[in-house]
Amino acid sequence: MVKKVFAVFFFAFSAFIVISSWGVRATLSQDAQAEYKDNNCVSCHAKLTTPYKLTSHYAEWQISTHKEKFVGCEKCHGGDPAIKDEKRAHQGVISPQNASSKLFPKNLPETCNSCHQGIVSSFTESKHYQKLKEAGIGPSCSTCHIHMASQVLYTPEETATMCSTCHNSPNKLMPPRPEIPEAANNVMQSIRRANTMVLWADRLVEQADAKKLDISDQKKEQKIARAMLAEAKVSWHAFNLDSVRKKADDAHDMSAKVKDSLRAKLFPQQ
Repeated sequence: MVKKVFAVFFFAFSAFIVISSWGVRATLSQDAQAEYKDNNCVSCHAKLTTPYKLTSHYAEWQISTHKEKFVGCEKCHGGDPAIKDEKRAHQGVISPQNASSKLFPKNLPETCNSCHQGIVSSFTESKHYQKLKEAGIGPSCSTCHIHMASQVLYTPEETATMCSTCHNSPNKLMPPRPEIPEAANNVMQSIRRANTMVLWADRLVEQADAKKLDISDQKKEQKIARAMLAEAKVSWHAFNLDSVRKKADDAHDMSAKVKDSLRAKLFPQQ
């Protein structure tokens, strides 16, 4: 009976989260729409139907976090959104293939750093960044986050495949190192496992709060676990795989302890 009640509660809570997030996004979208009312980049590109690459990038921006955070096209691409004349408005817009562009792979870390300092700081500690800075080769921000993070490598399988393009590629650009993609897969698995456990414990904290149980100790431990997981996700960008896996495993173990303790309080008869 308890298990059935828990399942119903979990389903209902999940539905509430989804519906609530829709409401938040709708509110944010209205705010963003007002923010871009006088932005000519937005108003002009909204009318275009070709070329495909340009219009698809605009569509991606429309549903992006960048839009919700009021990061307009000009912040990365250049140009002046206050000018209506097309030619004058596009002055300063440079192709991403141009080495002086803010979107050129070698320049992307500096561009992204204006908003994502913690992640970029981690990335600049990596050998990948050193190779990128010295020789212009190796991954940059858009390698894994694509255009405006419209696609991000989240799964262990995707991550291993991406790592294999350099570290275990049949074209022999680098010596075969199949253990590197395998290790990256394992680290991403550890992050995913920790993330799931932290969410599970978070749900139990909410249930215990609803029942007004004394869980002050569990809350403190869960706060530490969430911080460790967040640090693991940021540290991933330095590609020190052993260190990241340890942080993720520690977060998992602490949240698992919290989860077991909370279940004992919530369901003492089980």
